[in-house]
Amino acid sequence: MIIKNLIKINNCPICKSNKITFKGLIRSKNTKIDNNFSLKLCKNCNHRFLSKFPKIKYLNSLYKKNSNHVFGHDANEESQKKYFKKNGFKSVISLNKHWIFKYVDFNNAKKYLEIGPGLCRMYKTFYEKGWECNGIDLQPFIKAPGIVKSFKYVKKNTKNIAVAFDVIEHTTDPIQLLNNINTKLKVNGLLFLTFPNADSYKSRLLNSNWSMVVPLAHINFFSKKSCELALNKSNFELIHISSFSLVEPKRLIKNFIKLPAKILLDIIKLDINSIFLRISEFSLNILDLMHGDQMKVVAMKKRKLNHKLNY
Repeated sequence: MIIKNLIKINNCPICKSNKITFKGLIRSKNTKIDNNFSLKLCKNCNHRFLSKFPKIKYLNSLYKKNSNHVFGHDANEESQKKYFKKNGFKSVISLNKHWIFKYVDFNNAKKYLEIGPGLCRMYKTFYEKGWECNGIDLQPFIKAPGIVKSFKYVKKNTKNIAVAFDVIEHTTDPIQLLNNINTKLKVNGLLFLTFPNADSYKSRLLNSNWSMVVPLAHINFFSKKSCELALNKSNFELIHISSFSLVEPKRLIKNFIKLPAKILLDIIKLDINSIFLRISEFSLNILDLMHGDQMKVVAMKKRKLNHKLNY
């Protein structure tokens, strides 16, 4: 079923270059996916992507039915979804702090769009402040005022802010997604993105073993260069781009203090593999703090299109 719904990708999805290099087979605990994909790298724009993309209708169907091919289904994730299904939007706790509030006065209510609001914490923040909100989510249990299933239900040129956190890496056509968002924003409207950082030390060191490489959930992996190119193609001006890490420094320090004792215990047990794994994990976390494997972006809709959009 999976194989017949996949399309082989030979050119970069962003710059269309055919200067592509192989970065390793992708291992997965899911036997239907294991070794069926490889990771590719565009030599022109440093964009990374899967060797095969799912057909759009098939991919959308996986999200609609909460498939384990696109969701991890770990205990914490399932618990949060179960809570949302039971208690609904009214139970969601809004965010008091977030980096986008440096760019947005959310007390000045305007019009908000979020792609992939998920469990709706950011969405609830703007909703409670009186913003006119729309969200687009394929998961049927994500229900809140203004949540719809498609861009066609959102009016063009009306939104002041659009947010797509951890979304663009999930789509087979990132530029089309950005084009669709652009049509809904007013001129000078702001777009906020987060996604895995393909320029990170972790990405470059681990290649196909990087934890962000998860078919069929994550399909495209943006570098700074490929992100700028995609934004420019979809009529956005880049305002800010920077990496960040999900590693907590305080927790890392605590682990460092405990590390010698744990390694000593491994030596007593003659568990060489455990020693190697502990040192490797700690080293990777240090590298991640230096140049995080996540990226955040702020962009602004430009006044005039530089190219013809296709819908």
